[in-house]
Amino acid sequence: MPRKRRSTKSRIIKAAWNLFYKNGYDQTTVEDIIAASKTSKGTFYHYFKGKEALLNTLSSLLDEKYEELASSIDPNLSAREKLLYLNRELFYMVETSIDIHLLASLYSSQLVTKDDRSLIDKDRFYFKWIKEIITEGLHSGEFKDTSSPEELLDLYTMYERALIYDWVLLKGRHSLTEYSGRLLPHVLDVFVQGI
Repeated sequence: MPRKRRSTKSRIIKAAWNLFYKNGYDQTTVEDIIAASKTSKGTFYHYFKGKEALLNTLSSLLDEKYEELASSIDPNLSAREKLLYLNRELFYMVETSIDIHLLASLYSSQLVTKDDRSLIDKDRFYFKWIKEIITEGLHSGEFKDTSSPEELLDLYTMYERALIYDWVLLKGRHSLTEYSGRLLPHVLDVFVQGI
């Protein structure tokens, strides 16, 4: 995909999710999104059939955050430190910039859709990068090689989805970032000790 198209689509997605968070999904109009993304109506409809189509773009937004972090993360961190850092950054973003009701809608739509199940699409940057980090940890001996990179990837990503799902179910009664900060080290201990 040409860079210009990707950045235009990306601008629309970012603008939409910022507005959804600030004003709520129902109060945000397509016209608001067009104005905030500095695009035209034709450009908006070139990428999206309507506002509802933006609900499935959260994965794109999260992957953009990971791509941003990939360019700034300290390469000297251990695999464990990288996973802790990425989880903290991602969960902080989710907690502070994504409307919890939209997360609930996204999770429920992923359960019933027959088409795009973006939360488990292993072609996403998120899955590829986490697997790369886990593989590094296995090759360096930091993680015990009793499991394959794919098995550890499944465990790690299931952990993140489960925590977000639980946080949404509890309507954000606790800090997602802090809660994961207490639990994830124990999950990663299992990677170190082996399953």
